[in-house]
Amino acid sequence: MPARTTRDPKDPAPELHRARRGARGRAYDAYLASKAWKNKRREWYAAWLTVAGTPPTCVVCGRIWTLKTGHLHHVTYIRLGTEEPDDLVPLCARHHRQLHAIFDTSVMWRRLGRAAATAGILAQLRARADSVHDGAVADALAGP
Repeated sequence: MPARTTRDPKDPAPELHRARRGARGRAYDAYLASKAWKNKRREWYAAWLTVAGTPPTCVVCGRIWTLKTGHLHHVTYIRLGTEEPDDLVPLCARHHRQLHAIFDTSVMWRRLGRAAATAGILAQLRARADSVHDGAVADALAGP
């Protein structure tokens, strides 16, 4: 198992920060640990607030996204370091973990390419979240 990189102990999903292999992986890890990435997150958050007028939420479950606990998933690496707002998707730690658990272990999803796979996996995660929510509502309406 690859060694983990040094991260903030308060990070809600340290397993997403495993050390990646190869020069590209190490460069990506260094970027995620950099002040440039922290600044990019702040810029992304400010841009979201300006455009939407409300705080971002996890695109799967709707949990409020914050700079402290929120994750940004890269839909593409084409503009890594100069990401556009649409290159990043807000997720809670749990759903970011689930997205990667599916994407990282599935040759089928990876063959689609990162953007298409991200869209498809997010749709699946939303459908699961909706069915769980619908089931809980039905149980509550059914009563004791």
